Amino acid sequence: MAVRCVGIHWNPSKSTGLDVARKLIELLDRKGVRVCLNSSLNAELNVPGVLVEEFSECQLLIVLGGDGTILSGLDRAIPYDLPILGINLGRLGFLSEIETEELDERFIDRLLAGDYTIDARTTMTIEGQDHLKFFALNDIVITRATPSVRILSLEYEANGTLVDCFSGDGLIVATATGSTAYSLSAGGPVVLPGLDCFVLTPVCPHTLNARPVVVSADERITVRVKDETQGDVQAVLDGRRMLLMDRQRPEFTICRSPRQARFVRFHEKNYFGLLHSKLSEWTH
Repeated sequence: MAVRCVGIHWNPSKSTGLDVARKLIELLDRKGVRVCLNSSLNAELNVPGVLVEEFSECQLLIVLGGDGTILSGLDRAIPYDLPILGINLGRLGFLSEIETEELDERFIDRLLAGDYTIDARTTMTIEGQDHLKFFALNDIVITRATPSVRILSLEYEANGTLVDCFSGDGLIVATATGSTAYSLSAGGPVVLPGLDCFVLTPVCPHTLNARPVVVSADERITVRVKDETQGDVQAVLDGRRMLLMDRQRPEFTICRSPRQARFVRFHEKNYFGLLHSKLSEWTH
């Protein structure tokens, strides 16, 4: 696939990314490749002749930031099925592929020549919603919508079969990619990202027998509230979008999205080594 235009998505809170963006634009310009910037990056750089927020013209999206920036960048990548290359400006960077010091002309040549592999990751959506807008790469969390401290009584099914019913603070439905995010903090297992599964992790359950469960990503996970608090319950998708549960929507059914998140990979990674180094770095 010929790369004629590359999108660049930047996190405004990462000021160090501006120098990286300038270098990237210069390298691409030398190769005759157009760039498309998100509006916040364009406001900072004010580069003449670039496209702004016209990501439909792109064949690739480069994200400058950490994992949170990549999650927000998916809003631009998923609708146009763009592969993402993450340049890490954050701390964790599970999803990023390279560090800033690796960005040079030789690297750009490899990128434009297609000398890489694509790492496709499952995403989730909620049935009845626009899957190009309401999707999650990491997790969908069923939790309170208000600051109330009262517990939730939830039941959840997999393809119509009851999995469990418990009272607690909520339920995390995570992909394999998201198993090292909120689910891990709540006691869920680490799952290799290549596995096609969902992890169902209760949050602070008020019972000893409510434990994380791993199911196939082909399962449809239906979650409903067992008391009268629907108006106080929401589904939070990757910490970015929210849907309220109400009388018109008394339950959420979570399923595989028809779109995948696609990541550019140059390196063969030792996932366990990556896991150890990244989580150790986060704790210090």
